Amino acid sequence: MQGLNVFEKGIGYLEACLSYYTGSNAYAMLYVLALLYLLVFGNSREKQIFLPSGIFLILTVYNPIAPVVLDRFFDVNSEYYRFFWITPIVIILPYVAVKLLWQFEKRARWIAAMLLAAVFILSGSFLYKNGIRWADNIYKMPGDMLEVSRMIHEDSDSMYPKVFLEYEYNMQMRQYDPRMLLTVDREDYLYAVVNEFTQEQLEDETHPQYRIIAALVKYQDVSIEDFIDAMEETHTEYVVLDKASPMFAYLKEAGLKETGMTQTHRIMKYELREPWEFELVDYSVVY
Repeated sequence: MQGLNVFEKGIGYLEACLSYYTGSNAYAMLYVLALLYLLVFGNSREKQIFLPSGIFLILTVYNPIAPVVLDRFFDVNSEYYRFFWITPIVIILPYVAVKLLWQFEKRARWIAAMLLAAVFILSGSFLYKNGIRWADNIYKMPGDMLEVSRMIHEDSDSMYPKVFLEYEYNMQMRQYDPRMLLTVDREDYLYAVVNEFTQEQLEDETHPQYRIIAALVKYQDVSIEDFIDAMEETHTEYVVLDKASPMFAYLKEAGLKETGMTQTHRIMKYELREPWEFELVDYSVVY
């Protein structure tokens, strides 16, 4: 998960990941309590439905040792939180809550319902604790990013221009503009958020995008020649950086020229030595 690393956190990674993902570990504890309630008071049918999966998840997904073991074979730093999606918390907790309510008589049932509602509310994070942020447009994307997209398409001769963007815009552009090819994919960026690139990675000819991220995001020492080679190998024509970035002198030295500016970002263009056009796969053709 972004900002978290199994190697650094060890068995504390699970707790940190849960807190980052849900705001607290309360719902995980409520899930365990609900399973214990069904184990003691549930009928045979309820136990058959809920307990096997619950026990399996506690021994695997919610086992602090699990991410440490898995990380020895796979890179789970940015993916482990996806396991939380399979946890049937949203099914079991309401089910057990209703089952509990029916143990009380009318007036007591209302009081119990309010208490349970309070527990659920206080166990989570208030969605609007930082205020309500109104969307800038119907796409619910930053207006400045939409302007970047428009400017690049107007300037480019290609239907599918290839662009290097900073992290936030990179993640948003992939959802907004399918005709914008991104130099860096999601996984490479997530890796770059918490790691420095080694010299071996920077010299890796199969991943030239590492050099671009290292230079423009991590501010690592990448020669102009290596940077230009990476731009050529990835067919990157545009670089979009925040106006506050210290890398514009570096980009100009590499031969890039400013082709547009928004309120917060500058768009730099690189002229490829040989024109490159992306060929869209025609999936309508059946072989």
